[in-house]
Amino acid sequence: MKTNDNTENWDLIAKYFSDECSQEETDKLFKWLNASNENKLLFNQTKQDLEIINLNKSMNKVNVDSAWEKLKGRIQEDEQKIPAVEKEALRTLHFSAVLKYAAAIIILISIGFFSTKVYRNLNNSYYSVTELTALNEVNKEIVLPDGSIVHLNSNSKLEYPDEFTGNQRKVKLTGEGFFDVTKNPENPFIIETENAEIRVLGTSFNVNTNLTENTVEVFVETGLVQLSRKKNGDEKILINPGNVGILSKTGFEKSINQNENIIAWKTHEIIFREDKMIDVIHILNTVYKTSIICDNQQILNLKYTSTFRNQEIDSVLNVICVTFDLKIKYEDDKIYLIKYGS
Repeated sequence: MKTNDNTENWDLIAKYFSDECSQEETDKLFKWLNASNENKLLFNQTKQDLEIINLNKSMNKVNVDSAWEKLKGRIQEDEQKIPAVEKEALRTLHFSAVLKYAAAIIILISIGFFSTKVYRNLNNSYYSVTELTALNEVNKEIVLPDGSIVHLNSNSKLEYPDEFTGNQRKVKLTGEGFFDVTKNPENPFIIETENAEIRVLGTSFNVNTNLTENTVEVFVETGLVQLSRKKNGDEKILINPGNVGILSKTGFEKSINQNENIIAWKTHEIIFREDKMIDVIHILNTVYKTSIICDNQQILNLKYTSTFRNQEIDSVLNVICVTFDLKIKYEDDKIYLIKYGS
């Protein structure tokens, strides 16, 4: 990377951990992270240091002068990769950009590798690798250290270790993901979300946290899944294949899945059986991350039956428009369905 790129990325990382990133900056950071494993390692080293601080903040007194020297050392390591002619001209820019968030980063770096090892031993749920998806990136496939496969939906995040140790395999999910877990009865696979814990031995299932009021939805395709409340493990349900379990503020619900398109975002197989157009549009927007709009109540009440497999959204919409004599109007990032003659 060039020095000005390094400066910008240091700035983005610091702003991200300070909760000051705009959506545009967050998307830019995610794009940079997905560009190389080196970028992920840098990001995760910083995240790891932050977690260590949270664990040890009541036990450690930070030597600010020493920490600042370490910060400068890390920056200078980056600069050693730059031709000498560029270094002096960019040194002032580099340090001034970093100074804005130096206080936060100083604390992160001051702990060092010893605390990292201590943290590993104290907490099996330590995460060293983070996979993120951008706003419109759908169905990103991740192979975990045990061979389990995860498909991430758009704008989702999965945190997991570079190696599973101890007697459990634990990951963290934000957003939505489909898990195909390698069977290992001696080491259960555990998924943590903000307010839930999902425990399995070997199965395939979908976890969705993109619902209102911290609701978690789990659809089980194969195997048996246990869904429990994170703060009270005694509150739990078992979910069988073909069923959906929901954890909300009010409690648990379990039912047979009636939504044939519950994992259509992953399979890209969409099935409509006498569905109202208002529901068809909602499903298409969910699967393709589009903004399809129709203001005509007559159209929204029409019922539609069809199956689409691995088709682009334009192809799907053209079939629907031919069926109901509609036309498409593109405006900004929105797609309007309109009756001919309107």
